[in-house]
Amino acid sequence: MRSTVVRCLSTVARRARFAHSRAPYLRSTRIATRFAATGKRESPDVVSSEMRACFDVVERMGRGTVYLGSARVPEDHPHFIAATELAHDVAVALDCTTWSGLGAGMMEAVTRGGLAAGKPVAGFMILLEAGGARQASRIHPYLPEENYLTTSFFSARKHGLVDAGVRANPHDRTAFFLLPGGVGTLDEAFEVLALMQLRRIGSTRQVPFLVMNYDGVYDGLLDFLNRDMVEYGGLREGELEPHWHECRSNAEALAYLAEFYACEDDDDG
Repeated sequence: MRSTVVRCLSTVARRARFAHSRAPYLRSTRIATRFAATGKRESPDVVSSEMRACFDVVERMGRGTVYLGSARVPEDHPHFIAATELAHDVAVALDCTTWSGLGAGMMEAVTRGGLAAGKPVAGFMILLEAGGARQASRIHPYLPEENYLTTSFFSARKHGLVDAGVRANPHDRTAFFLLPGGVGTLDEAFEVLALMQLRRIGSTRQVPFLVMNYDGVYDGLLDFLNRDMVEYGGLREGELEPHWHECRSNAEALAYLAEFYACEDDDDG
C-alpha cells in the first residue's frame, strides 16, 4: 500500500514538472492559434512578462560574464575544452556569475567552467535548439530551477542576457564573450554590438566585449566588417574597435580583462 502511494505521488510530481517545462511552448502555441482565429496578437504581453521574469533572475543571481556560442560543438572539440577553461578562469578572476543560454555545446562548456570555479551559474533557456528541433522538456538537467528561466521568445531571452552583462555600479565586473557559433550566436552578438555602438546598452560604465577567435574561426567575419564594409562605406575605419576586442587565446582574454579593470580601478582611485 505504501509503495503504491509513493509511486502515485512520484507520478504526480513528474507530471507537474513536465507541465511546468512545457508551459512556454504551450503558451506560444495557444497564442498562435488565437491569432489565427481572431487576428489579435497577444505575444507582446507574453514577451513583456517574460522580460520582467528574466530581469528578476538577473537581480537574484547577480550580473557577470555572458557567453554567446554554438549549441553544436561536441564535448571532445578543442574549442569546447577551451571555453570550459575560459569560463572557469574568468569566473575566478572577476568573482562573478557565469551566464549563457544554458543549451548544449559552448553553453554547456561555460556552465561546467563556472561551476568548477565554485561561482554562480545562471541563464535563459529557449524551447528551440540548433537545427530547429523542439525539445519536449526544457528543465535543466542539473541546475536549480531558481538559477534560470525557460522562455518561449528569443527577444525576451536576449534582453535577459544583455541585462546580465550591463554594469549597474562601479563594482560590477562583467563582460560579453563571443565564442564560435552560427546564426543564433551571431544574432545575439550583433545585438550586443549594435547596442554598444548606438550607446543603448543600458550600462553606466563600459563593458568589455571579447571575440574569442579560436584558430581564426572569425577571421572571415572580422575581415568583412573591418575591410569590406569600410570599403563599401557601411562602417568607418576603426569604428568597431572601441566596442569589442579580438582574442585568439584564453591567455589574451584574461590579460585584457585584467588590464581593463585595473585601469578602471586606477581611474576611480
